[in-house]
Amino acid sequence: MASSRDSSGPERCGRPETVVRAYSIPFQADEIILEFIEEYHRIAKNVLEEILKAEKLTSKERRQLRDKLLEDWPYAAHYVDSAINQMQGLVRSYKRKLKKGKKARKPRLRKKFVYVKSTLFRLKGSVLRITIIPRKYYLEIDLAKYAYILPFLREIQEEKLRLGGLFLFPDKIVLNFVKSVEYFEPRDLMSIDINLTNVTILAGLNVYRFDTRELYHVHRVYELKRQKIQKISAWNRRLGEKLLKKYSRRERNRVKDFLHKLSNKIVEIAKERQMGIILEDLNGIKERVMNNSKELKRKLSKWNARELQRMIEYKAKWHGIPVIYVNPRNSSRACPACGGWLIPQEGRLMKCPQCNLIEDRDFIAIVNLRMWGVRGSPERVGGFEAFADEGLMKANPYGIILLEKQRLGLKVIECS
Repeated sequence: MASSRDSSGPERCGRPETVVRAYSIPFQADEIILEFIEEYHRIAKNVLEEILKAEKLTSKERRQLRDKLLEDWPYAAHYVDSAINQMQGLVRSYKRKLKKGKKARKPRLRKKFVYVKSTLFRLKGSVLRITIIPRKYYLEIDLAKYAYILPFLREIQEEKLRLGGLFLFPDKIVLNFVKSVEYFEPRDLMSIDINLTNVTILAGLNVYRFDTRELYHVHRVYELKRQKIQKISAWNRRLGEKLLKKYSRRERNRVKDFLHKLSNKIVEIAKERQMGIILEDLNGIKERVMNNSKELKRKLSKWNARELQRMIEYKAKWHGIPVIYVNPRNSSRACPACGGWLIPQEGRLMKCPQCNLIEDRDFIAIVNLRMWGVRGSPERVGGFEAFADEGLMKANPYGIILLEKQRLGLKVIECS
């Protein structure tokens, strides 16, 4: 069966949708805030234990739990509601996974933070005022000090967006900006194929190839560092844990920076060309292809496809760019010109024994993804036979490009 996310773009255009962008600002908590975060974390853990014990938390049980938690709670009562809602959401997600037969770890709280509902803060001009203890203690922060937040403050004043719930950490505050967007009607759709060492994009008559070997190299460098740290841990566990935490943070930051820059470039291409975006539905792909292979697990641990897709999607949606997902199964094995099955050749080339097409597998994948994004994947529309009446060439104009791409002026743009 095709993925449930496999859908056509035009159906979504014009429909308003709520999208969120999150930004963090540095913050150093004082003793009162630190104690508050500890107390919130404590009651959240208690709530989690109670919900996991109960088959189902009834309205009556919820009220009783709330009243019990409020007995010695000096802070705003809404924080108790936030903790209960947060833990209920966590347990629901856990039970959904179990119901679907997926492996799921029992939920537990690791990071210490507080969810601040919109009823617990007020934004006046650029000053954010958060209620901690009603009528006694408030946290005030001037957001105008952070240049990257100023464009959002202007849009809030123009009522184009609003500030949603906040996350309060000991060292930062995460701001969630929320707005309703309407997707534009795209002139065309651009398809994106994310591989281990490159990202290939088909946008009109341009093929963009972004080299991601640097990202693979970052993961490899820190993998070797972790191996050395494991040897240190054998004789000094505390030092090993400290070093592991330090270098893991550096790796995450470098990867995140690379992915943000790359996703910005991709979304900018779609925005400039007024194109929708087609992405591969990679849900569960690691579980399907692993087959307990250690070598494959090691390689896929360096593949940030899902995180890159997440960034592309939320940034695209923010600009009203429609994003659709298609099932990528056989996208690099099916001939987009005639529907035959391709045979691997030297390097990354594939050959069709029916029409003698020889092409790069990444290019074949983006051509198929573009066609399937418009028409639906073969599995969704009844197999390749569904195209028989009009032929694959008419259903997919890029099939012609495959055979005559030099004459038509197809450009391959190598991007760094």
